Amino acid sequence: MDIPEVSKLEEEVTEAQNDDESRLNRVSHELFNKMADYMQTELSGTKDTYAMLEELNGIALEQYSNLTHSTSQIKDSLNDLDVKYKLLLPYLEQLNQLDVSVASLEQATLRLDAYTKVLESKFKKLEKR
Repeated sequence: MDIPEVSKLEEEVTEAQNDDESRLNRVSHELFNKMADYMQTELSGTKDTYAMLEELNGIALEQYSNLTHSTSQIKDSLNDLDVKYKLLLPYLEQLNQLDVSVASLEQATLRLDAYTKVLESKFKKLEKR
């Protein structure tokens, strides 16, 4: 082999290595850029998700606050109704006793009416004789 051919061969190998290295650098630079874009997109999506969750938490907090207020009002109303019921309880018991008395009077009236009819029937029999 001749020395110029070896040197030319070394030169070609060096050029090929430089081309490969240049291509490798370009491809790896492109890879890192695409990875950076991907990571940015993922982080942006995650950031949007957290923002949405924060907004939902705020809405839920407001709803729970409204429910707490409503529950408090209902509790107060029930307490007021309980107090009024306890005040009315003696009157309700009197009404129940009055109802029992009226029912008893109604039964007595029915018995009296039946007895009156019996007496009337007997009286008519006596008149006919």
